[in-house]
Amino acid sequence: MNSRAAAHRILAEVRAGTLSDLAATRTLPRVPRPDRGLALEIAFGCLRLRARLDAWIAAFADRPVSRLDPPVRDWLRIGVYQLTELRTPDHAAVGETMRAARAGLGRKRAGYVNAVLRAVAGGRDEARPFPSPDADPVAHLCAWGSHPEWLVRRWLERWPLSDVRRLVEQHNRPPDVVLRLLDPAGGAPPTPAPPDPAPPEGVRFAPVPGWPRSFRLAEGTPAAALAGLRAVVQDPAASCVVDYVGARPAGPVLDVCAAPGTKALGLAAAAGVPVVALDISRRRLGRLAAPARRLELPVSAVVADARRLPVGEAGTVLADVPCTGTGVLRRRADARWRLDERGLAALVTLQREIVDACADAVRPGGLLVYSTCSLEREENEGQVDAFLERRPDYRREPPDAAAGAAAAPPPPGCVTPRGDLFVRPWITGTDGAYAARLRRDT
Repeated sequence: MNSRAAAHRILAEVRAGTLSDLAATRTLPRVPRPDRGLALEIAFGCLRLRARLDAWIAAFADRPVSRLDPPVRDWLRIGVYQLTELRTPDHAAVGETMRAARAGLGRKRAGYVNAVLRAVAGGRDEARPFPSPDADPVAHLCAWGSHPEWLVRRWLERWPLSDVRRLVEQHNRPPDVVLRLLDPAGGAPPTPAPPDPAPPEGVRFAPVPGWPRSFRLAEGTPAAALAGLRAVVQDPAASCVVDYVGARPAGPVLDVCAAPGTKALGLAAAAGVPVVALDISRRRLGRLAAPARRLELPVSAVVADARRLPVGEAGTVLADVPCTGTGVLRRRADARWRLDERGLAALVTLQREIVDACADAVRPGGLLVYSTCSLEREENEGQVDAFLERRPDYRREPPDAAAGAAAAPPPPGCVTPRGDLFVRPWITGTDGAYAARLRRDT
């Protein structure tokens, strides 16, 4: 399967309800290794920039995009993405796309795709398919910015237009591969920043400014980097949540909703005590076993529903709850089109049930850290405020109260006046993250 046919297969599976990462995992083994990067670039780019591509298509097609046959629409997105985003030479973008498309479309539909792509190639430099960012900023952020209108409007109610523009731009950039360096093996005291590592042969990386444990992979594969380093692949925002828990979290440590488990590995490296990683998904939790063995970390996996914890007491619980993921939309290519306000309300209910169950599992004097990768108030500080009203035996605790001097402090501007962690992607250039430290009274 060539790269463009593979991209089309991924888009078709996502349309049928499969998550983009799983669709890619199923499809890529059928693609020659040198072509896999282009297949992912095209497929995930078409998912992120769907509304932008549809605006281009609408400017040159003879019917509304919504009335196009779905396989035809996907092939048009694939071709237009190459023409407008990758700047693939016109003859290659149109010709190679058509060669891949003809087998599945038939002569008539393939001819239609060919005609529209040629029209885009010939007219894109003069076309103005997007609303003015000054006259209609919401419509511009929805079309050129390729975000759902309901999400754009709720962000504009909270933040200035300039911040929302930067957020949308950040979400439309593919994420870098970033490694978090873990503390040395053998129970050595954790350090704010491990020494600069020597990269394995064929691997090159660069420090991420402001995040002393984080290094961007600039050359080589993640597998090659991890084979020679005591590290995990983890965005700086997620890494910051681990440090926010504290330098030496009291055991036993329970990481709830843990899959795929990189936070659990970071906690185990810092805590020097066993960590239990709990998740409802056996498949996703299964990805934890190999890195735990490689790193020789005491992390055990338990498949269970976080609303009914099969544990007694824990000294530290990290509740990294399911959420809308609006802080990681660049990483989850199809997520922005799956979200709606009804789904947000359902997640808020689920989060409340999980945090209440976790609160019962924390021993007196212990710590509960509630975290999300969301930017939404209802899932973050609103959820914590409501929890503290229900549970007067808990109180917010700022990160410097008990984290210990060795805990890597969050970068400036990432801690709110009340002590919560809030990483804003448009400022940090990372994913988004939220966390609150909640201490149970003795």
